[in-house]
Amino acid sequence: MLLTTTVVSNEIISKENLFDFLHSKQYLKTNFTQTTLMDLNERVVSGNIQASRSGNFKIEYHDPIKETISADNEFLYKLDTELEQLDIVPREEYFKNTPISILISNIEDLKKLYSINSCFQENNKTVCSLSTKDDNSFVEKIFLQFVATELDSLTYLDSFGQSVNFDFDDISWEPFSENQLFISIPEGIDVVYH
Repeated sequence: MLLTTTVVSNEIISKENLFDFLHSKQYLKTNFTQTTLMDLNERVVSGNIQASRSGNFKIEYHDPIKETISADNEFLYKLDTELEQLDIVPREEYFKNTPISILISNIEDLKKLYSINSCFQENNKTVCSLSTKDDNSFVEKIFLQFVATELDSLTYLDSFGQSVNFDFDDISWEPFSENQLFISIPEGIDVVYH
């Protein structure tokens, strides 16, 4: 594993090694700015994400909405502090066809879920285009942009006509305790099981 990480990190990211590179990054912790564009209407939200190749993750939205989404091996948790409600849903295959799967899936699953259309390099930037293999996925295209070998942004186009872009800032690939992915439930929150 260490050898793979070393070899990939010294190369330029390409169509041939993209999945190896992603798989070599077992943990991700980063801030993001999410920009959603639909019919010339733009919505910007900031937050942070922690993800692990174990399949678990936590996304915290800070501004302008206050919402936390987390997942472990069994359930999806969605905490809306404004509504004072925590929704708990069986996980099942919920994230299989969503862009978060790029950050939480192992290499075998990445190869089952996505086709790499191309990786285009210009100066020290690389943009890779991916398509989902599932015809029922709402995601039509995904674009990953790297500066050197650092993930800079993830953009996806969906079947609803939306373009959603995540610009990443202050990325860390260092391991962290997966306890950080759990949601702490504030007092007075209604818990709803689905």
